[in-house]
Amino acid sequence: MDMIFLPERIKRAVGDAVCTYSMIEKGDNVLIGLSGGKDSLILLVALKHLQIVSPEKFNIAALTIDPTGGKFNSSGLKNFCESLDVPHIYYPYPIFEIMKIRNESSPCSFCANMRRGILSGIAKDRGFAKVALGHHLTDTIVTLLLNIFFSGRFHTFHPKTWQSRTQTWVIRPLIHLPEETIAYAASSMELPMKDLKCPYGENSKRTAMEQLLKSIKQEAPQAEYSALSALKKTFWSD
Repeated sequence: MDMIFLPERIKRAVGDAVCTYSMIEKGDNVLIGLSGGKDSLILLVALKHLQIVSPEKFNIAALTIDPTGGKFNSSGLKNFCESLDVPHIYYPYPIFEIMKIRNESSPCSFCANMRRGILSGIAKDRGFAKVALGHHLTDTIVTLLLNIFFSGRFHTFHPKTWQSRTQTWVIRPLIHLPEETIAYAASSMELPMKDLKCPYGENSKRTAMEQLLKSIKQEAPQAEYSALSALKKTFWSD
């Protein structure tokens, strides 16, 4: 763990989010969703760092859900987890094939819901009270735009969400960090990124909203932080 440099900006933002929204408490068992992309790897390293420095001790493990049903080579992720002394679970499930058969009109939403359901179910079965996801600030704002323009709702992720069906909490420790900060950190840290390329991602509504946000930031570079401030004052105020 000492060989991995985690930028101070990441440490501060994750620590602030965890503290502000009471995401992790002493004795918690936290299961991290580890896809192999930059977001989930930064989340893994950040929570490992927090586990080491926090006086309130808690346990973590990582779960990789393989949406190809077994074609994804997760050995690199397993080895990385072992280097951090973090238990790793591999679970293959043919999400992509199911999406193809169903001809899903909203593939991103379907895939996310499937993964979250599997993750929460495994968490419940194995005694994890908290599930940590790698959603960051950019994800949060893009989801807000999607819901405003396509569903007519002012709705996006909450930093901490209770799931009554599985009796688990979903936490998002990266929610104060924009994607570009995470991407830069992951690259500079030379993390073993091995994310699956989604066969539906390039033409999705989410991609369109990501491009819209980029356009907005050209005129208002602080747009994500301004939106974060608005969310804190209104949507997350309760």
